[in-house]
Amino acid sequence: MLVPIEWLNEYTKIKSDIDEFCERMIMSGSNIESVEHFGEDIENVVVGRIVDIEKHPDADKLLVTQVDVGEEELVQIVTGADNIFEGAYVPVILHGGKLPGNKVIKRGRLRGVESNGMLCSVEELGFEDKVVPVALKNGIWILDGEYPLGANIEEVIGRKGSVVDFEITPNRPDCLSMIGMGREAAATMKSKLNYPDTKCLKEEGEAKDYINIEILKPELCNRYVGRIVTNIKIEQSPWWLQKRLMYAGMRPINNIVDITNYVMLEYGQPIHAFDIRDLEDSRIIVDTAKEGEIFTTLDGSERKLDGNMLLIKDGKRGVAIAGVMGGLNSEIKDDTTTILVESANFNGDSIRSTSKKLGLRTEASARFEKGIDPNLCGNAADRVCRLIELLGAGTVAKGSVDVYPVKQEAHSVT
Repeated sequence: MLVPIEWLNEYTKIKSDIDEFCERMIMSGSNIESVEHFGEDIENVVVGRIVDIEKHPDADKLLVTQVDVGEEELVQIVTGADNIFEGAYVPVILHGGKLPGNKVIKRGRLRGVESNGMLCSVEELGFEDKVVPVALKNGIWILDGEYPLGANIEEVIGRKGSVVDFEITPNRPDCLSMIGMGREAAATMKSKLNYPDTKCLKEEGEAKDYINIEILKPELCNRYVGRIVTNIKIEQSPWWLQKRLMYAGMRPINNIVDITNYVMLEYGQPIHAFDIRDLEDSRIIVDTAKEGEIFTTLDGSERKLDGNMLLIKDGKRGVAIAGVMGGLNSEIKDDTTTILVESANFNGDSIRSTSKKLGLRTEASARFEKGIDPNLCGNAADRVCRLIELLGAGTVAKGSVDVYPVKQEAHSVT
């Protein structure tokens, strides 16, 4: 479990240095596999604004840019990137600057044209390829706003910090979450534990008017909570959210998908969002698949199911393999306007069996198979809606459709 300390501070303040924190966590029973420090191996990388772009006179695939880095003269940089545009704010490494891996950049000439630095991609600033945002993959990092020209990029993006990789044993599924590790840290450091804000301030319409939910296999699905959000606007997430996902090992996709992944990491409760247009008869039915049924998952692969695998269906067909992966036929799209937020609790043995048979293990299945408290479903769904509201990405409908056949009461232990 990758735990960014900056993110952990949302739930409990870590006042000691990272070495003392790790030592105390180990002594309290939390095993640590590694600690990674970011932002300590970059020099002379600043914020720049692209003022002018021209084609290279002797190379079809190269561009010559003039970049304002807050100095009297513009800096000329040659690049092969094709996602840049005039007015874009970008990270710029100047002559003599250093990138991760002790890579030093010096001025030189590219096909006869002088280049006095380099425009940087997300990977070049030290992030692994697997977590680079979809919108920035194979291109220069276009910053998400206007920043002081010439400012140190590390200060602008807040990259400096530590990420602790905790080894979570199978008997502690509650620790596969930021709140879970926050609880452990608060108990260890004797500090206050703060829970996330889940209350929406403005709600319109009623969730029950949009969807009907039925559980036909209650022994395999303990609870299913559905919330509705309308007026969805699909766009890129703000940098603070993308950064936390990236440090936690996940690739940012778009604001809605990112929020569902963020809440899964925060609560340990997997979340899935459906485009409600794709749900036939406005229904969700939790049932097992037909023997030999072919289902196409979000990754575009066709999966052959058997009659023991739990499937989320609408009025006519399957739309998700419960607890494992959603279907390509109901994914969030650029023109999605209304979504169903699913926060459900599935039988761990069932999910483990399905995942193993399909050879498909996901962040969601890894959590479900270890066991999750069904009472998390409501809070996690509410948190998703609150974040959508905070980001101005949609309008939340009142209430939820909550099917909970056999309610499990919380027990306090002193």
